[in-house]
Amino acid sequence: MIREDTDMIKTVMFTGDSITDCGRTRPVGCGSGQLGDSYVGNIFVQTWANDPCADIKFYNSATSGDTSRRLRGRWNDEVLAYPADYIFIMIGVNDCWREFDAQPYEGNAPSPEEYRDNIKYMIETSLAANSQPVLVSPYFLDLNKNDGMRAKCDTLNGVLRDLAKQYDLDYIDVQSVMDAYLEKASSYYLSGDRVHPKAIGRQIIARTIQESPVWKRVLAEAKQ
Repeated sequence: MIREDTDMIKTVMFTGDSITDCGRTRPVGCGSGQLGDSYVGNIFVQTWANDPCADIKFYNSATSGDTSRRLRGRWNDEVLAYPADYIFIMIGVNDCWREFDAQPYEGNAPSPEEYRDNIKYMIETSLAANSQPVLVSPYFLDLNKNDGMRAKCDTLNGVLRDLAKQYDLDYIDVQSVMDAYLEKASSYYLSGDRVHPKAIGRQIIARTIQESPVWKRVLAEAKQ
C-alpha cells in the first residue's frame, strides 16, 4: 500500500481490544468522527486543541473482544495494511479475562508464553514495515495483586517490559498510573467492571500516553 502522506505528516495507528475500539468506524477509523469514544478520541481532540500545527494522521483499528491471538490473526490485513510511523499496541486484558470468565473462548485463553510470541510477531512485522511499535500496558482495576486476573495482567505486563527492553521500544505503563488513582478513590470512578473505562478512565489513559516520551517525539516530528 502506497503512503499518500507527505514526509512531514506523522501517521499514528492505535490498535487493541474494546478499551481502544469504542465504536470506531470500519474498516478503520481515521480522523474526526471515526475514531470512536475511547482514549484515542481524547488524544485526537486534545492534540488539535493544544497545537493545530501538529500534523498527525490518526488511525484506530482496535476490535472489541480481541485477545493477542485474535489481534495477531488480523494483524497484516487490518493493521499493517495502513502504513503508520507509529503503532500503539494495547492488548492483553482479554488474554486474562477469558481465563477467568465462564464463557468458552477458542478452547483456551492465551498463556503468557503465547502472549509473548504474539507480541513478538507484532513487533517484528511492524519493524520490518518501517513502523515503530509502542507497547501500552493492559490493566485491571484492582489493587489486590493476589486476584487471579490482576496477577495474570501483571505477568503480561512483565512480558511487555521484557520485550520493550529486548527490542529497545517504548513501554507506557498505564497500570501503574491506574494504581496510583485507586490508592485515592474507588475503581467505580474509572470503570463499572474494572476493565472498560468511563470518561475519567479514558482521560487517564489519554493523559498517560500524551505525557510519555514517545508521544512527545511524535509531536516534535510532526512539526519539523
